[in-house]
Amino acid sequence: MNVFESPSDRLEQIHQQTVFVDMHAHPDGIHYPDVPRIGSDELDRYRRGLIDVVVCNVVGDATYSYVKPDGTYGWGHYRPRPGAAFAFDLDRISAILRTIDDGEAVLADSPAAVRAAKSKGKLALMPALEGADGLEGVIDNLHELHRRGLRLLQLVHMRANEVGHIQTYPYSPGGLTPFGREVVRECNGLGIVIDLAHSNTETIMDTIALSSHPVICSHTGVRSLCEDPLEPAERMQMRYDRFLTDEEIRAIAAKGGVIGIIPAGWIPRLSDLVRHCDHVRRLVGIDHLGIGSDRVGVGSASRPEPPTWHTAEFGLEGNFRAIYDGLLAGGFSAEELGKVMGGNFFRVWEQVAGTH
Repeated sequence: MNVFESPSDRLEQIHQQTVFVDMHAHPDGIHYPDVPRIGSDELDRYRRGLIDVVVCNVVGDATYSYVKPDGTYGWGHYRPRPGAAFAFDLDRISAILRTIDDGEAVLADSPAAVRAAKSKGKLALMPALEGADGLEGVIDNLHELHRRGLRLLQLVHMRANEVGHIQTYPYSPGGLTPFGREVVRECNGLGIVIDLAHSNTETIMDTIALSSHPVICSHTGVRSLCEDPLEPAERMQMRYDRFLTDEEIRAIAAKGGVIGIIPAGWIPRLSDLVRHCDHVRRLVGIDHLGIGSDRVGVGSASRPEPPTWHTAEFGLEGNFRAIYDGLLAGGFSAEELGKVMGGNFFRVWEQVAGTH
């Protein structure tokens, strides 16, 4: 670094050359049905963090887990009526599109659209699903969601669904279902990025073997950095079941994909986040690393969000600049930072999107 160049100037130079992406987020709690659109303050927080693209996730299994049939909130196990999960997805994507229609952001429906938006200083929003539950086993629903702007699909969330199985305790055995295989092929054809977060090992490996494009795991951590030989295996599974094994990391990277590290409670300090990033870099190379915040925005006390979800340094406000500073201080070069903060994800998206 030039002795006359401030860290802020250096960061701005990196940002000018790279599209910065939050690979997984729920901005302003857009996954709740009483949120009409993403607020201006929330969008400004991302702009201050130099983020160019926010992957805005609708929770696909919300009507099974925290949105009761009467529309109120409460964690539980529900059996929504047929069509309710798909209707929820459409409604929440409409809220994302409403934000765009209001002129405060641009739809991230193609890499070219994002590059054009960045050149004008515009933030881009990518509609995504965290869990394919809303497809309800109907492939036409995927096509309709794609027409509405869906460009990333996480196959499963907190329940095994018509597509595949989950890694979250208690472990759900099994890989891709026949419908799941159809979904993977259709995503490849439509140019939709496939996200393996929350998927169990069988579903991960089945998808990697079948997909004709790279895949990602948007928000996770490194399981081997958390293993404690003195702790019971079952408790370890409960605590770190969202993290990937080294074998899974290698498989995703071998496919050309990206692993997004999450600055959340399981990785309690910024130094831990850097340690997880460094492990992935050393294991499979810098080209397979990203960041997925999983942040829900400042939110509301009436919503059932964990009060200490994110690290102290990152915070509920989403202090992306702390991550930038931490990675640079942790020995990542400017070029490497650009790759981690969006360059790698954008490369995968360009490959998946093709001519779409």
